[in-house]
Amino acid sequence: MNDQRFIGSLTGMRFVAAATVVLGHGAPSLGHGWLADLIAQVSSIGMTMFFVLSGFVLWLNYAGRFQAQNLGGAVREFVIARFARLYPMYAVVALAIVTYLMIARGLSAPSLGFILTMTQAWFPVQDGTMLVAVVPQLQHLWSISVELFFYLLFPFVCILLTGIVRLSTMIWLAAANILVFALTIAAFFTFGDAVLRAAVPSLQHDGMQWLTYYAPYLHLAQFLAGCLAAMIYQNRARAQPGRTERYRVTALFWLSLAGLACAPVLLFMQPRLPGWSFSIELTVRLIEITAFSILCIAASRYGHASWLSSRAVVIGGECSYSIYLLHPFLIRLAMIGKPDQPGAVEFVLRLALFVAIATAAAWVTYMLIEAPSRAWIRRAFGTSAPREVIPAKAN
Repeated sequence: MNDQRFIGSLTGMRFVAAATVVLGHGAPSLGHGWLADLIAQVSSIGMTMFFVLSGFVLWLNYAGRFQAQNLGGAVREFVIARFARLYPMYAVVALAIVTYLMIARGLSAPSLGFILTMTQAWFPVQDGTMLVAVVPQLQHLWSISVELFFYLLFPFVCILLTGIVRLSTMIWLAAANILVFALTIAAFFTFGDAVLRAAVPSLQHDGMQWLTYYAPYLHLAQFLAGCLAAMIYQNRARAQPGRTERYRVTALFWLSLAGLACAPVLLFMQPRLPGWSFSIELTVRLIEITAFSILCIAASRYGHASWLSSRAVVIGGECSYSIYLLHPFLIRLAMIGKPDQPGAVEFVLRLALFVAIATAAAWVTYMLIEAPSRAWIRRAFGTSAPREVIPAKAN
């Protein structure tokens, strides 16, 4: 399989993930009541989608290089490409917001070193405050810090999985990863609070939130799930799928969508059912990691959700990174009509307007900052883009 190829539907999925996060983060500000609370839950699902998709895309683009080429050359290309992809736009947003807060509000930013090195999610606390929340306006950058953690581990994952060619082994590894993920969740929720109180006593209130959501350690299984799903995709890419195989994948595809539709409802009910809190948490996380692994394969290999590879959605996917970085600063622009208690129709219009505004602003910054800086860095260091976009279709 040519590692220059890229499936257009995966780029489209990036837009869906970004839009999901935008909707989830915007709902509490743009509306009130049970509907806003319900929609707010989809942001967590969107983040899992990002992490699984990240593993899937990185494996397709770079795993072959780590496994077949000179390790030093492969690492160099990977580092330059990932730096060019993430850092320029990230640095612009972080420095712009911190500079504004220092000038307008006299804010000191002792965590700026962690933010600029994208390591703020790796450590729990600074001066008694959860590190990712020291600058609240940049709290959403925690996920980029998690991505960097994945990037550092990715070469080792490629080397570790070298030589695995049997489909059954890949499926068993994917199942084992999900099982370990479930056991880790149970361990974190059972022992995490006591361990954090002993190790980080200054973080009294947000320790479990950091450990189970913001820290990269639990999310690693989601990234690995994407890598293993990409291995399965590559294994089956050359074979002509039979009718039975298509039926099974179609069934799994629709079951995954049904599970993901139920996940926000379960999270919405979680605080209302305290006795079932952990069971709901575990169920939702297992639904997410399993469903998105299946969706990545079904959309890229079997042509499901082909609308994801349409030109408009792919364009949204290309600027999805800027959408994510910029959206918290654009919420007020979507507050049309009465600001306090919008009706259901006005609330939906606000959400749609918010996604449209975020996408439009992101496309401008993508064209002016993100894409040019990425191209300049690649030219300066003599590397090329790892892929070209092609439409998704059944093989």
